[in-house]
Amino acid sequence: MIPKEGTCAVAQRFPLTLTQLSYFAECAKTLNMTVASENLHVAQSAVSTAISQLERALGAALFIRQHAKGLILTAAGESLLRDTHRMFGLLTESIDTIQSERGEVRGSITVACFHTLTPFLLPQLLARLQHTHPALTVDVREGDYEQNLADLRGGRAELAVSYDLTDADGIEQEVVGEARPHAIVATDHPLAARGTASLAELAADPLVLLDLPDSSQYFLGLLREAGVQPHIKYRTKNYEAVRSFVAMGLGFAILNQRPRVAETYAGNRTAVVEIADPVRSLGITVASLAQVELSARARAVTQAVRELVAEESARQAVGDHSTL
Repeated sequence: MIPKEGTCAVAQRFPLTLTQLSYFAECAKTLNMTVASENLHVAQSAVSTAISQLERALGAALFIRQHAKGLILTAAGESLLRDTHRMFGLLTESIDTIQSERGEVRGSITVACFHTLTPFLLPQLLARLQHTHPALTVDVREGDYEQNLADLRGGRAELAVSYDLTDADGIEQEVVGEARPHAIVATDHPLAARGTASLAELAADPLVLLDLPDSSQYFLGLLREAGVQPHIKYRTKNYEAVRSFVAMGLGFAILNQRPRVAETYAGNRTAVVEIADPVRSLGITVASLAQVELSARARAVTQAVRELVAEESARQAVGDHSTL
């Protein structure tokens, strides 16, 4: 018997279901079937069965199962994940288009955010989105630059708010603003009263380095470009620890973000010293997977980030030097 067109014929051509692909995408996101089943609110056996059915239909393993260590995507799994993201993106875009015709931005989105940008940008971003798009739920994943990229590639985040520290294959980055670097010193430092100094003058003191991947290379690169070989005395991945070390007179630091308060957690204060050298600013970016159409949710978040960064730039232009 010839199957009716659009029913069995389609099922025979595509022996996969959206449910199976949804389970697969969640497993690829978490790399753990137990966690995936909890997130999906289904039994782990249902997730395991769906993955096994997919692998049989495709004739290829999608994951390497590691006993008690989770999952690793195979090359076939990575290929299917990319196509699944594109397909879900098209479906989401269709749904978003229908809903946006009624002026709604609904659903949930996960945004990855660079560690040091989080306290400066994220609270304002979430508050604005809650006001402008109350039906939109935003989840956040914090991390360094490489973790932000990994979250995008692994489907754990649809957008990343970060810096343009390097070129990244398969990632599209929109620069929405710039963060110029500056130095901080203790308030009793001789250069504190001047407010401006060259990197060579600053490098007479030891350096307190914000030691995050890629970020640290950016800071050290600024010094190298100025012909300075710094004496790194302290390293920390904690932004506020850097400020506290400097406030206690333990060295100087280079940073891109400027809190609107000078006091540190330790109670002491820092002073900002503008860098006289021609130094490279960091671009603030909104990143997503290349060749994947942004959903209405992602476009709403991107627009809100643009607005916030533009407002911050305007404040700086009229003399308020707080920055992202």
